[in-house]
Amino acid sequence: MKYPFFASFIVFGFLFSFSMKRRTKTEKKYVDHFWERERMADSTRRKSLENLDYIAIPLNELPMDILADLPEIKECHDKIRELSKKKIVNFAGYSNTDLKLTYGAPNINLLSEYDKNFEELITTLQNWASVLLQNWGEAAQACPEEERKQAAKTILTYAVSAGSDIAATYERLTKLYLEYGEQVKIPDLKEKAEKIRSLSKGRVLAMLEEAERNGKIS
Repeated sequence: MKYPFFASFIVFGFLFSFSMKRRTKTEKKYVDHFWERERMADSTRRKSLENLDYIAIPLNELPMDILADLPEIKECHDKIRELSKKKIVNFAGYSNTDLKLTYGAPNINLLSEYDKNFEELITTLQNWASVLLQNWGEAAQACPEEERKQAAKTILTYAVSAGSDIAATYERLTKLYLEYGEQVKIPDLKEKAEKIRSLSKGRVLAMLEEAERNGKIS
């Protein structure tokens, strides 16, 4: 009775060993490919950044007058004004290796700075809208809820148009669309979400499909 078990153990050991060798070989191939790309990237010459898709912040189109004296809002305004003087590019989903291969290794610090500015922009826009929608204190009551919601909708719409990949931005804007009977705008959100290059894309699309299908978000 021991022999079949022993034979099975040998077969299992053989298959396990074969699987591990195959996995090791695959991993080595992946690592070798990574370092080859990195080597090529580091030797890529500087290229012109003139035609990058720079983002210009339309300060005159954003609701800068709504609750402007509220400290949390003022902080967002200050950051937005600061960013409006900087170069901003959306590189979400691109690795440093990708950027160096495309634009040259000598440009990586500048490109990283532009990408950091983009992250700060979309984060600030999300925070700004959140304060308008969630602050129910005495200061917020100085501005009607309806006016604050419309201001938040303007901010979130701009964030999406700028290329935001923050799931909460899409979710909050979708809820506002549903609340105001503007479901016809959801397909446009889906179109923009399709362009997201980060891991949030699947979550955002699933949420938008649910909203389109059921007229609500769970």
